[in-house]
Amino acid sequence: MPQLPSVKRFVCQGGARVYRIPCHAFPGLTGRVYLVLDAGPPTLVDTGTGEPESLRHVLDGFDTVRSEFGEPVRLADVGRIVITHAHVDHFGGLAHLKERTGAEVAVHALDSRLIAAYEERAVLTNHALERFLKQAGVAPARRTEVIAAFGYTPRRLRSVAVDRVVEDGDALDGLRVIHTPGHSPGHVCLRIDDVLLAGDHILARTASQQWPESIAPYTGLGHYLESLEKIRAIEGIELVLGGHEPPVRELPGRIEEIRHTHLRRLDRVQDILRRAGRPLTIEEIADRMYSNQHGFHAMLALTDVGSRVEYLDQRGRLAVANLDEAEAGATPAWRYRLA
Repeated sequence: MPQLPSVKRFVCQGGARVYRIPCHAFPGLTGRVYLVLDAGPPTLVDTGTGEPESLRHVLDGFDTVRSEFGEPVRLADVGRIVITHAHVDHFGGLAHLKERTGAEVAVHALDSRLIAAYEERAVLTNHALERFLKQAGVAPARRTEVIAAFGYTPRRLRSVAVDRVVEDGDALDGLRVIHTPGHSPGHVCLRIDDVLLAGDHILARTASQQWPESIAPYTGLGHYLESLEKIRAIEGIELVLGGHEPPVRELPGRIEEIRHTHLRRLDRVQDILRRAGRPLTIEEIADRMYSNQHGFHAMLALTDVGSRVEYLDQRGRLAVANLDEAEAGATPAWRYRLA
């Protein structure tokens, strides 16, 4: 397990303070929860996974904010919790922290149902994943493995009532909501003066995980790239704090790096198909791009490649080679070739 970074304070141009509280997310991955002070009521942005270790890290972070930074704030003082997006490592701790604080819960409309009706959304999401994996050519036993590892397990989390549904451009006192779909349907970034809390939209080292629109609307590489340009057009952002990894201090350059990473991966998909000399399923492409992946990492590899195949197919750069099987009444795994 990677070592957690320290709790750190960032001061916004208008005087608001943002405290980075690190916590465990997934194996090999740490997350970031942010405590925002003097931009409205004490506000927590994201909540970690809700696993005991992750919750302990969040609570320890409050102790550090008091003892090392002299802020007289306790967990019970939190008046608002904003969820950047409804992925388990960002909202899994919400039910516990809502009980401890009574805070208002704010989520974008497109992600609100997953939080307010978790059981329903878990079943529907897993059904969509099953359909995607079948069409990707994944065998039944492996489909079960990767879905179980993904985390939307019924009864894993409790539903939490959403008190405030936000939309693009809304103001939560000193926080401005920017809807940035792609990584999730209702993903939002939050601007506080010259600081951007970016969730998983912009990270310092890795390109944000992509998901096919066939699994959830308002995801997909096309939406993500549009959202990236939306952030690029905003002036005056000096510091980006993501849901993982270190801060980003040179936003335009980092956006360009991310964009080129995605373009290179699109080229890689096409190169794999060109070299194969025959049509391939999404699983076969993923095995060539990300070899020997299992469980959670297999899901990430398959959905990443699925989003890229979908993007290329939508833009006429790929074609389905086995339509005859579907016309004959079968439900095949789609095999793709260069158009």
